Amino acid sequence: MAQTTPKISVIVPVYKAEETLDACVNSILAQTLEDFELLLIDDESPDRCPELCDAWAARDPRIRALHPSKAGPGPSGARNAGLDAARGKWITMVDSDDTVAPDLFAALYYAANQSGADLVLCNCCRVQQDGTLMPLPQEQCFPVDTILSEEQFWDAFGTPWINQFTGTAHRLYAAKLFDGVRYPLGMLHEDYYVLPDLIARCGIIQCLAYTGYYVLQHEGSITATARQEVRLAMTRGDIHRAEYFLSRGWHDRAEGALTDAAEFLYRNKAAYDLRKPGHRAEFAFVKGELCRVYGGLAAQKGARSLKLRAAALRWGLPVFHAYRALLAARHG
Repeated sequence: MAQTTPKISVIVPVYKAEETLDACVNSILAQTLEDFELLLIDDESPDRCPELCDAWAARDPRIRALHPSKAGPGPSGARNAGLDAARGKWITMVDSDDTVAPDLFAALYYAANQSGADLVLCNCCRVQQDGTLMPLPQEQCFPVDTILSEEQFWDAFGTPWINQFTGTAHRLYAAKLFDGVRYPLGMLHEDYYVLPDLIARCGIIQCLAYTGYYVLQHEGSITATARQEVRLAMTRGDIHRAEYFLSRGWHDRAEGALTDAAEFLYRNKAAYDLRKPGHRAEFAFVKGELCRVYGGLAAQKGARSLKLRAAALRWGLPVFHAYRALLAARHG
Protein backbone atom coordinates (compact mmCIF):
# COMPACT_ATOMS: atom_id res chain seq x y z
CA MET A 1 0.00 0.00 0.00
CA ALA A 2 1.33 3.42 -0.94
CA GLN A 3 2.09 5.74 1.93
CA THR A 4 -0.17 8.76 2.17
CA THR A 5 0.94 12.24 3.15
CA PRO A 6 -1.03 13.43 6.18
CA LYS A 7 -1.68 17.09 6.73
CA ILE A 8 0.05 17.03 10.13
CA SER A 9 2.63 14.84 11.84
CA VAL A 10 2.19 14.87 15.62
CA ILE A 11 5.38 14.04 17.54
CA VAL A 12 5.04 12.87 21.16
CA PRO A 13 8.24 11.93 23.05
CA VAL A 14 7.26 9.44 25.75
CA TYR A 15 9.22 9.00 28.98
CA LYS A 16 7.87 7.96 32.39
CA ALA A 17 4.35 8.87 31.34
CA GLU A 18 2.37 5.80 32.42
CA GLU A 19 -0.17 7.89 34.30
CA THR A 20 -0.66 10.59 31.65
CA LEU A 21 -0.10 9.00 28.24
CA ASP A 22 -3.66 7.74 27.75
CA ALA A 23 -5.16 11.17 28.46
CA CYS A 24 -2.64 12.77 26.09
CA VAL A 25 -3.34 10.34 23.24
CA ASN A 26 -7.11 10.43 23.74
CA SER A 27 -7.07 14.22 23.46
CA ILE A 28 -5.13 13.94 20.20
CA LEU A 29 -7.45 11.30 18.74
CA ALA A 30 -10.43 13.54 19.57
CA GLN A 31 -9.29 16.20 17.09
CA THR A 32 -11.85 17.62 14.69
CA LEU A 33 -9.12 17.65 12.03
CA GLU A 34 -8.56 13.92 11.58
CA ASP A 35 -5.95 13.89 8.79
CA PHE A 36 -2.82 13.43 10.89
CA GLU A 37 -0.31 10.82 11.91
CA LEU A 38 0.67 10.37 15.54
CA LEU A 39 4.26 9.34 16.25
CA LEU A 40 4.74 8.00 19.78
CA ILE A 41 8.48 8.05 20.38
CA ASP A 42 9.50 5.77 23.24
CA ASP A 43 12.51 7.49 24.83
CA GLU A 44 13.67 4.23 26.47
CA SER A 45 11.22 4.78 29.30
CA PRO A 46 11.95 2.34 32.17
CA ASP A 47 8.27 1.69 32.92
CA ARG A 48 5.39 0.29 30.82
CA CYS A 49 5.42 3.17 28.34
CA PRO A 50 7.03 1.13 25.52
CA GLU A 51 4.21 -1.42 25.73
CA LEU A 52 1.60 1.33 25.97
CA CYS A 53 2.95 2.96 22.81
CA ASP A 54 2.76 -0.35 20.94
CA ALA A 55 -0.77 -0.95 22.22
CA TRP A 56 -1.92 2.43 20.96
CA ALA A 57 -0.30 1.81 17.57
CA ALA A 58 -2.25 -1.43 17.27
CA ARG A 59 -5.54 0.37 17.93
CA ASP A 60 -5.39 3.14 15.30
CA PRO A 61 -3.69 3.06 11.88
CA ARG A 62 -2.73 6.72 12.22
CA ILE A 63 -0.43 5.89 15.15
CA ARG A 64 3.14 4.66 14.86
CA ALA A 65 5.26 3.63 17.84
CA LEU A 66 9.00 4.20 17.45
CA HIS A 67 11.69 2.86 19.78
CA PRO A 68 14.99 4.64 19.00
CA SER A 69 18.01 4.36 21.28
CA LYS A 70 18.19 7.15 23.84
CA ALA A 71 20.88 9.69 22.98
CA GLY A 72 21.41 11.47 26.30
CA PRO A 73 19.32 13.42 28.82
CA GLY A 74 16.29 15.31 27.63
CA PRO A 75 13.89 14.57 24.77
CA SER A 76 16.06 15.82 21.87
CA GLY A 77 16.83 12.35 20.51
CA ALA A 78 13.17 11.35 20.60
CA ARG A 79 12.08 14.55 18.87
CA ASN A 80 14.74 14.09 16.20
CA ALA A 81 13.60 10.50 15.61
CA GLY A 82 10.08 11.82 15.14
CA LEU A 83 11.25 14.48 12.70
CA ASP A 84 13.16 11.84 10.72
CA ALA A 85 10.05 9.65 10.49
CA ALA A 86 7.46 12.38 9.92
CA ARG A 87 5.57 12.35 6.61
CA GLY A 88 3.30 15.35 7.11
CA LYS A 89 3.63 18.74 5.48
CA TRP A 90 3.20 20.26 8.92
CA ILE A 91 4.68 19.32 12.28
CA THR A 92 3.33 19.77 15.79
CA MET A 93 4.68 18.44 19.07
CA VAL A 94 2.88 17.44 22.24
CA ASP A 95 4.46 16.47 25.55
CA SER A 96 3.25 13.12 26.87
CA ASP A 97 1.90 14.58 30.10
CA ASP A 98 -0.09 17.37 28.41
CA THR A 99 -3.46 17.46 26.65
CA VAL A 100 -4.89 19.47 23.76
CA ALA A 101 -8.27 20.97 22.92
CA PRO A 102 -10.34 19.10 20.29
CA ASP A 103 -10.02 21.93 17.76
CA LEU A 104 -6.31 22.70 18.29
CA PHE A 105 -4.99 21.13 15.08
CA ALA A 106 -7.81 22.64 13.01
CA ALA A 107 -7.25 26.11 14.46
CA LEU A 108 -3.51 26.03 13.78
CA TYR A 109 -3.76 24.40 10.35
CA TYR A 110 -6.45 26.65 8.91
CA ALA A 111 -4.75 29.75 10.29
CA ALA A 112 -1.51 28.75 8.55
CA ASN A 113 -3.26 28.16 5.25
CA GLN A 114 -5.15 31.43 5.44
CA SER A 115 -2.19 33.63 6.39
CA GLY A 116 0.62 31.79 4.60
CA ALA A 117 2.55 31.56 7.87
CA ASP A 118 5.39 29.06 8.28
CA LEU A 119 4.89 28.96 12.06
CA VAL A 120 1.63 29.39 13.97
CA LEU A 121 1.51 29.64 17.76
CA CYS A 122 -1.37 29.76 20.21
CA ASN A 123 -1.69 30.43 23.91
CA CYS A 124 -1.22 27.65 26.43
CA CYS A 125 -2.68 27.16 29.89
CA ARG A 126 -1.19 25.35 32.88
CA VAL A 127 -3.17 22.65 34.65
CA GLN A 128 -2.63 21.34 38.16
CA GLN A 129 -2.74 17.60 38.80
CA ASP A 130 -6.23 17.93 40.26
CA GLY A 131 -7.44 19.48 37.00
CA THR A 132 -7.48 23.09 38.19
CA LEU A 133 -6.71 25.48 35.34
CA MET A 134 -3.99 28.06 35.93
CA PRO A 135 -4.21 30.57 33.06
CA LEU A 136 -1.09 32.54 32.33
CA PRO A 137 -1.09 36.22 33.29
CA GLN A 138 -2.92 38.27 30.70
CA GLU A 139 0.21 40.14 29.63
CA GLN A 140 1.88 36.83 28.67
CA CYS A 141 -0.93 35.83 26.28
CA PHE A 142 -1.58 36.89 22.70
CA PRO A 143 -4.58 39.25 23.06
CA VAL A 144 -5.48 39.29 19.34
CA ASP A 145 -4.44 37.33 16.26
CA THR A 146 -1.11 38.83 15.20
CA ILE A 147 1.16 38.49 12.16
CA LEU A 148 4.89 38.97 12.76
CA SER A 149 7.89 39.24 10.48
CA GLU A 150 11.25 37.82 11.54
CA GLU A 151 12.40 41.15 13.02
CA GLN A 152 9.04 41.81 14.67
CA PHE A 153 9.24 38.39 16.33
CA TRP A 154 12.52 39.30 18.00
CA ASP A 155 11.17 42.69 19.02
CA ALA A 156 8.31 40.87 20.76
CA PHE A 157 10.74 38.33 22.25
CA GLY A 158 11.72 40.93 24.82
CA THR A 159 8.14 41.18 26.10
CA PRO A 160 6.17 38.81 28.36
CA TRP A 161 5.16 36.96 25.17
CA ILE A 162 8.50 35.14 25.51
CA ASN A 163 6.64 32.58 27.64
CA GLN A 164 4.59 31.61 24.58
CA PHE A 165 7.46 31.85 22.09
CA THR A 166 9.71 29.33 23.86
CA GLY A 167 8.99 25.60 23.97
CA THR A 168 8.10 23.12 21.25
CA ALA A 169 4.37 22.65 21.82
CA HIS A 170 1.21 24.70 21.16
CA ARG A 171 2.45 25.55 17.67
CA LEU A 172 2.42 24.28 14.10
CA TYR A 173 5.62 24.23 12.05
CA ALA A 174 5.94 23.96 8.29
CA ALA A 175 7.93 20.73 7.93
CA LYS A 176 10.43 22.51 5.66
CA LEU A 177 11.65 24.54 8.65
CA PHE A 178 13.38 21.40 9.93
CA ASP A 179 15.25 20.65 6.70
CA GLY A 180 18.81 20.35 8.01
CA VAL A 181 17.77 21.41 11.53
CA ARG A 182 17.65 19.04 14.49
CA TYR A 183 17.68 19.46 18.25
CA PRO A 184 21.12 19.23 19.93
CA LEU A 185 21.56 15.99 21.84
CA GLY A 186 22.14 15.87 25.56
CA MET A 187 20.94 19.44 26.14
CA LEU A 188 18.00 20.64 28.19
CA HIS A 189 15.95 23.57 26.86
CA GLU A 190 17.00 22.46 23.40
CA ASP A 191 13.96 24.30 22.04
CA TYR A 192 15.41 27.62 23.24
CA TYR A 193 18.68 26.86 21.46
CA VAL A 194 17.09 25.87 18.13
CA LEU A 195 14.52 28.69 18.01
CA PRO A 196 16.74 31.15 16.06
CA ASP A 197 17.44 28.49 13.41
CA LEU A 198 13.71 28.01 12.86
CA ILE A 199 12.73 31.68 12.96
CA ALA A 200 15.47 32.48 10.42
CA ARG A 201 13.60 30.27 7.93
CA CYS A 202 10.17 31.79 8.53
CA GLY A 203 8.62 34.29 6.19
CA ILE A 204 5.60 34.89 8.42
CA ILE A 205 4.93 33.96 12.06
CA GLN A 206 1.33 34.03 13.25
CA CYS A 207 0.20 34.25 16.89
CA LEU A 208 -3.39 33.28 17.72
CA ALA A 209 -5.47 34.69 20.57
CA TYR A 210 -6.72 31.16 21.19
CA THR A 211 -5.91 28.76 24.00
CA GLY A 212 -5.80 25.12 22.96
CA TYR A 213 -2.91 23.49 24.81
CA TYR A 214 -2.89 22.41 28.45
CA VAL A 215 0.43 21.96 30.28
CA LEU A 216 0.36 19.63 33.28
CA GLN A 217 2.42 20.96 36.17
CA HIS A 218 4.06 18.45 38.47
CA GLU A 219 7.25 18.11 40.45
CA GLY A 220 8.92 15.85 37.92
CA SER A 221 8.57 18.13 34.92
CA ILE A 222 11.63 19.88 33.52
CA THR A 223 9.66 23.12 33.38
CA ALA A 224 9.15 22.97 37.16
CA THR A 225 12.78 22.20 37.96
CA ALA A 226 15.77 24.56 38.23
CA ARG A 227 19.02 22.68 37.76
CA GLN A 228 22.58 23.44 36.81
CA GLU A 229 22.08 21.90 33.36
CA VAL A 230 19.01 24.08 32.77
CA ARG A 231 20.85 27.27 33.69
CA LEU A 232 23.79 26.53 31.41
CA ALA A 233 21.47 25.44 28.59
CA MET A 234 19.64 28.77 28.73
CA THR A 235 22.96 30.61 28.61
CA ARG A 236 24.09 28.59 25.61
CA GLY A 237 20.80 29.47 23.95
CA ASP A 238 21.42 33.19 24.49
CA ILE A 239 24.91 32.86 22.98
CA HIS A 240 23.57 30.97 19.96
CA ARG A 241 20.87 33.62 19.51
CA ALA A 242 23.56 36.32 19.58
CA GLU A 243 25.49 34.54 16.81
CA TYR A 244 22.32 34.45 14.72
CA PHE A 245 21.79 38.18 15.32
CA LEU A 246 25.39 38.85 14.25
CA SER A 247 24.77 36.92 11.02
CA ARG A 248 21.91 39.35 10.33
CA GLY A 249 24.01 42.39 11.22
CA TRP A 250 21.76 43.16 14.20
CA HIS A 251 24.48 44.37 16.56
CA ASP A 252 22.24 45.85 19.25
CA ARG A 253 20.20 42.65 19.51
CA ALA A 254 23.41 40.59 19.65
CA GLU A 255 24.78 42.77 22.44
CA GLY A 256 21.54 42.39 24.38
CA ALA A 257 21.60 38.60 24.10
CA LEU A 258 25.25 38.40 25.14
CA THR A 259 24.69 40.73 28.07
CA ASP A 260 21.79 38.51 29.18
CA ALA A 261 24.07 35.48 28.97
CA ALA A 262 26.92 37.12 30.90
CA GLU A 263 24.67 38.44 33.65
CA PHE A 264 22.91 35.07 33.95
CA LEU A 265 26.25 33.29 34.32
CA TYR A 266 27.40 35.86 36.89
CA ARG A 267 24.22 35.67 38.99
CA ASN A 268 24.04 31.87 38.94
CA LYS A 269 27.71 30.94 39.26
CA ALA A 270 27.24 29.85 42.88
CA ALA A 271 24.54 27.37 41.80
CA TYR A 272 26.77 25.51 39.34
CA ASP A 273 28.72 23.52 41.99
CA LEU A 274 32.07 24.02 40.27
CA ARG A 275 33.68 21.53 42.64
CA LYS A 276 32.53 18.82 40.23
CA PRO A 277 34.95 18.45 37.29
CA GLY A 278 32.12 17.94 34.80
CA HIS A 279 30.31 21.08 35.92
CA ARG A 280 33.56 23.05 35.96
CA ALA A 281 34.41 21.96 32.41
CA GLU A 282 30.93 22.79 31.10
CA PHE A 283 30.96 26.19 32.79
CA ALA A 284 34.39 26.94 31.32
CA PHE A 285 33.19 25.92 27.84
CA VAL A 286 30.11 28.15 28.00
CA LYS A 287 32.15 31.08 29.31
CA GLY A 288 34.68 30.53 26.51
CA GLU A 289 31.89 30.61 23.91
CA LEU A 290 30.56 33.79 25.46
CA CYS A 291 33.99 35.44 25.20
CA ARG A 292 34.40 34.26 21.60
CA VAL A 293 31.07 35.64 20.38
CA TYR A 294 31.42 38.88 22.36
CA GLY A 295 34.81 39.34 20.74
CA GLY A 296 33.18 38.79 17.35
CA LEU A 297 30.60 41.45 18.11
CA ALA A 298 33.30 43.92 19.16
CA ALA A 299 35.25 43.22 15.96
CA GLN A 300 32.19 43.65 13.72
CA LYS A 301 30.92 46.83 15.33
CA GLY A 302 34.35 48.32 16.05
CA ALA A 303 33.13 50.26 19.07
CA ARG A 304 35.83 50.94 21.67
CA SER A 305 33.41 50.37 24.56
CA LEU A 306 32.52 46.92 23.22
CA LYS A 307 36.19 46.02 22.87
CA LEU A 308 36.74 47.05 26.48
CA ARG A 309 33.76 44.96 27.60
CA ALA A 310 35.07 41.97 25.66
CA ALA A 311 38.43 42.40 27.40
CA ALA A 312 36.72 42.69 30.79
CA LEU A 313 34.79 39.50 30.07
CA ARG A 314 38.00 37.64 29.31
CA TRP A 315 39.34 38.76 32.70
CA GLY A 316 36.31 37.27 34.40
CA LEU A 317 32.59 37.63 35.02
CA PRO A 318 33.01 39.82 38.14
CA VAL A 319 35.23 42.22 36.16
CA PHE A 320 32.68 42.37 33.32
CA HIS A 321 29.83 42.94 35.79
CA ALA A 322 31.75 45.70 37.60
CA TYR A 323 32.67 47.41 34.31
CA ARG A 324 29.04 47.41 33.15
CA ALA A 325 27.95 48.82 36.50
CA LEU A 326 30.56 51.59 36.16
CA LEU A 327 29.33 52.49 32.67
CA ALA A 328 25.74 52.52 33.87
CA ALA A 329 26.65 54.85 36.73
CA ARG A 330 28.43 57.23 34.36
CA HIS A 331 25.41 57.38 32.07
CA GLY A 332 22.86 57.36 34.88
